[in-house]
Parts: sequence; structure tokens; C-alpha cells
Amino acid sequence: MTTDNSGSSPDHSWRLRFEERTGYLYAEASGPEDSLAITMAYWREIAAECSRRNSVRLLVCDRLLGEPASAEEFEKLASGLRDIGLERVRIAFHEPISDHLRDAEHGELAMREAGFTLRVFGNEREAEIWLRYGEA
Repeated sequence: MTTDNSGSSPDHSWRLRFEERTGYLYAEASGPEDSLAITMAYWREIAAECSRRNSVRLLVCDRLLGEPASAEEFEKLASGLRDIGLERVRIAFHEPISDHLRDAEHGELAMREAGFTLRVFGNEREAEIWLRYGEA
């Protein structure tokens, strides 16, 4: 089953699509821009969807356009996502823009330090393998 959610405000818009895949929930965020507010909003929607579906494995693909978050913004994101249920979810994060991969890795470190089980991948297939066959 695939579902779509979207959020918007006068200064930005984004779309979030969910798909139930074998062994995990897939979430794809897309839109014409990225910001800390957008990223925080879509992660909150993802947490709510994981809770609704009782998902414990999640693959997130970030197709938002724009510049990636800074290390400081990733730290704010990680602290802002505490206690919303994602701590029990194994998360693979696919960053399809290779130029943004190094920045996304800062996000991985911030999230792991905050108690999340998350890894960043530049390749969706590798992310899926880690999710499905890695340690629980």
C-alpha cells in the first residue's frame, strides 16, 4: 500500500510518500527546497506513520532539492526527534545526491549520538540489504 502526505506553508512545500515493502517501510521525501523546518516536519510525519504501521525497519529517501543541513542543524534535528518513537526503529537513510553524502554522514553521527539506529547510504540497494539482513 502506498500513501502520500504533504505539507506546506507560505514559504515552502514538500511531499512525503510511503510504501510498504517486504520487511520494511519506505518513505520518500521530495520537494523544491530543503530546510531544517521541512526536515523536522517530514521526520515527525515518518515517526507517526511508523507508529501507525508498527514499523521497526525504515528506509528514507531524501529527494528534496537544495542545500543539505549543516552539522549544527543535524544536532538540532536529532535532539528535536527524541522521544517520538523513532528510537525503536532501524533506519537506513538514502542520500541520492552524491555531493550531499558527506553532509548526510554528519547527520548519521548526530542521530546515533542521540540514541537512534541510523546509517546513511549513497546506494538504495545497500541500504535495503543493511535493513533486511543487518543486526537488529
